[in-house]
Amino acid sequence: MYESKSQTLITGVYRTGTEYISQLINCHPHISVTMYSVNILRFIYNKYNPISKKDNYIAALDSLYERIQERYNLILNKGEIIEVLSKYKNIDYGILYDVVMRSLYLKPPAECWAEKNQLLWREIPIFLNMMPNGKAILIVRDPRSILLSFKKYTYAKPPAYIGAVFNALDAMQHGLEYTNQYPDQFCSIRYEDAAINPDETVRKIWHFLGLKGEYQINNQPNWVDAYGNPWHANSSFHKNDDLRSFDVESSINRWKTDLNEKEISLVEGVCGEMMQKYDYSLTVNTYDWLSIMRLFAHDDTITDHFRKWLLTGKGIELFPTDPVDPKNWERTTNKQS
Repeated sequence: MYESKSQTLITGVYRTGTEYISQLINCHPHISVTMYSVNILRFIYNKYNPISKKDNYIAALDSLYERIQERYNLILNKGEIIEVLSKYKNIDYGILYDVVMRSLYLKPPAECWAEKNQLLWREIPIFLNMMPNGKAILIVRDPRSILLSFKKYTYAKPPAYIGAVFNALDAMQHGLEYTNQYPDQFCSIRYEDAAINPDETVRKIWHFLGLKGEYQINNQPNWVDAYGNPWHANSSFHKNDDLRSFDVESSINRWKTDLNEKEISLVEGVCGEMMQKYDYSLTVNTYDWLSIMRLFAHDDTITDHFRKWLLTGKGIELFPTDPVDPKNWERTTNKQS
């Protein structure tokens, strides 16, 4: 099993282009970028304490084996992983995460790994502290575009989509905090910059990750998603069978015509200060909060998010449905022998 030179967490709110940017990063041959499958922080971390005990880390591996086989059709080499773990004096969750990723994904010339998992920005300090050479990348996007995309994409009943506003706020708030706290280990990337100028953006990321050399990113026909299927734009507005080129301009500005006045006011009223810090321009001058609140007044969950924001100025890191519950999982449609 090969050693890893660096370990990276890529995260952000849903519908922020994290998959696209992960694919761009993965064009460098010295890094292996994956999506979702291992996700120790969500499914394993602190659930098998003390993880240093052999019975506990084997139980964690058993759980991981079953989940990734069922959901992604991946086979975990538990024997190899246990053999490597047995050589460590003190096993922790970081070592377990690293060894699993190395076993599944690290093959020459790749010597670094990254995993993209949504809604884990609050866990970035944990990840950075658990890894020997940990890095973290937060993808941010105009919250108005996030709201519009999630409104169209989610199967959760309205007004659950409005939770995206408070997630976007929290991600941006933590992004500014981490920029100051972890200047050498953390960076934030705007979706809009990657969409408009992918070459410049990905080279900035490669430099941050210490990846050297000049490589092309024009091999999109060869990209695959987390399930091993051909990768598509994963856009709420651009279906997989749509043969037209992806409309970057619309992906950035569609909210101007497709969101209603109350929705735009809600986003800018909640996220406006943070949006300006990330160079997003505002359009609303005055806020009719009684009118805005009619968007979600009948929903206890969104009302609670709104009340918390009023009292504390803080957002959330929360899916509308439980991502740990197997009933909410997608499964691979690419069954391989």
